[in-house]
Amino acid sequence: MKLQKKAKRAVTAIAALTLTASLSFGETYETAKARTLKTDIGDISFGAWGRSTFEFGHQKTSTKITADTTATGDTAVAAGVAAMADYAVNDGSVTLASDGSNAEAYATAVGTYAGSAWATANQSDLTTAAINAGCTTPEQITAYITEAATQYGTKIGNAVAGTILVNTLKGLESDTTDSSNYAALEPDWSYGNRIGFWIIGRTPDQKFGFDFNLDADGRALFVHKLWDSTESTADTNYNEDGKYAVAIGDQAKIWGLFDNPLFQTKVAFGRMRENELRGSIGDFGQRESSDVKSEDDIFQEIWTATGLFASVKGNADSPLKGFYANAAIDPAGLIGITTDSDGNLVSSSDSATDTDSSKAVSLYKAVRNFQGGVGYTIPGIAQIKAQYWGDSIDTSNYRYATSTYASARSAGYGLNDYYGRMEFGIDWLGFMGGATSIGEVDLEKTPNASLIELGFKVPIVTDSNLRDYDPEKFYNWYSCLGTLGVIQKGFIMYKGHIWGGQGVSNLSQYSYGLVNMNKGDGADIFMAGIDFLTEICINPFGKQNLFLGLSGNYNITSASADGKMTYSGATVSISDLELLQHKFAAELYFKKTFAANNFMFAGIAGNWSIQTLNGTVSDVVDLSYKSTSQKFYMPIGVELFF
Repeated sequence: MKLQKKAKRAVTAIAALTLTASLSFGETYETAKARTLKTDIGDISFGAWGRSTFEFGHQKTSTKITADTTATGDTAVAAGVAAMADYAVNDGSVTLASDGSNAEAYATAVGTYAGSAWATANQSDLTTAAINAGCTTPEQITAYITEAATQYGTKIGNAVAGTILVNTLKGLESDTTDSSNYAALEPDWSYGNRIGFWIIGRTPDQKFGFDFNLDADGRALFVHKLWDSTESTADTNYNEDGKYAVAIGDQAKIWGLFDNPLFQTKVAFGRMRENELRGSIGDFGQRESSDVKSEDDIFQEIWTATGLFASVKGNADSPLKGFYANAAIDPAGLIGITTDSDGNLVSSSDSATDTDSSKAVSLYKAVRNFQGGVGYTIPGIAQIKAQYWGDSIDTSNYRYATSTYASARSAGYGLNDYYGRMEFGIDWLGFMGGATSIGEVDLEKTPNASLIELGFKVPIVTDSNLRDYDPEKFYNWYSCLGTLGVIQKGFIMYKGHIWGGQGVSNLSQYSYGLVNMNKGDGADIFMAGIDFLTEICINPFGKQNLFLGLSGNYNITSASADGKMTYSGATVSISDLELLQHKFAAELYFKKTFAANNFMFAGIAGNWSIQTLNGTVSDVVDLSYKSTSQKFYMPIGVELFF
């Protein structure tokens, strides 16, 4: 019995690590009673936590670019080089820029000169050809010769353009390798370490309360812009500004509950993350291999910076049992509205979260960040759910830096070309003995339990050409299947994801800028992957506090295209383009747990990636790109809850 109780605590611990957002800083009153102060006006609970990971290792990268001239390219170069030399001697009014930025104008000038010179040199033969073609008047003969000269000049111009392109792409040829030892802090989203403090308050009847937490980490350094928004990025001092690296974490809200016979209504104000419908299968704090999927890849949580939230939840003894719906609106950070000298409303370049708290936002833009969802749970069987997640690429959207979609906006896309996305999900609860979460499983009755979740996302893109600018956001579709479970009462714990998505891309972000497809000519791209983690208790008949963990993942990206692209300021064609990217990662580690959810771990890990790109540019060059990277490292980390 003692062994079983410890095993149940182990599975509860891993569930807590999986659901850190909800269990650490949300409404965690039940898990925090041991740290609760009772007062006449209510209860106050508090706690702290910390996470830090350090790694050191060796990394190596290599890149090889080749540009092989095709048979057509060889012919073009032979004609182009001769034409360019003749033009330089006899005309030369247009000079090719060193960076090739005027290649199109230069090729046209050379072609025009070559056509004129060729017509002059062959005037007698061209006159005879014109007469044989039926030209009877001097005007008809002149028009015939002019057209012939234009056609010849165009061919020479194309040959010159091809020659310039060949020379430019030949200049890209390289074969480089870089290797170094390194040290780093992980995970990158918290700059390697994160210390948090949380405090929650409840009225005696548990109907009203607040949730608040502070985080101190490297990322909070950048929050200093909110109190010193006039300071330029160049003036950021990591040592000095780091002294203020404390920021509000996931929760800073005040809320209330209101009951009636059918359902309970919740209203909250402030910064919050609400997880009632969110996916439950996360990455265990990103301790394992990189590039794994998270809870939000299955079904996104509701979160606001300083917003308004409301939800309705059916009571357990009412006909609405199992029903849940929520909605949130968040105006924080949108472009502010101010008044001019005549009292008219005008846009302000300042954010509503900057120094002037009196700023407002247009209601339309605020509504564009609306979030809302609905779900229904069939006890012991499944939960089905759907939601809308409002979004836009407008500069008014506080979720992104202004530069994030600057290229899309400069191409003419704006607020009404992207409205966010729809999400659909189903959680299969049938393998958990009637429990609705893995942490509530009764291991006596269900020693082998498993949660299975499936999510499907469809973005609302009104101009499909926008997809070229970020295929991982404006995909045609994306889906993620996850599983989390225990075997033999928690002595073996596991989780994993299988995911895939399909979209369109200009390939710039996948080819390091080598290829940049034109608007409307994006490549079809497919992305898929699998990740897993398992932990095995290696002292099951002792304290059950030592675990051997193994994690890994494999991602593949594939793209193909025929179309136009911009290179060195000129529009060129690209055909038979194929891009393929493989990423592998694995980690083996030992973990020691102590005092409930606390643990330390150390391991050895490796990442590998291979990327190839092949295509024919303007039928003159077969362009090939191959990049490989590998990293071997030792991660060491700790996570503590108090």
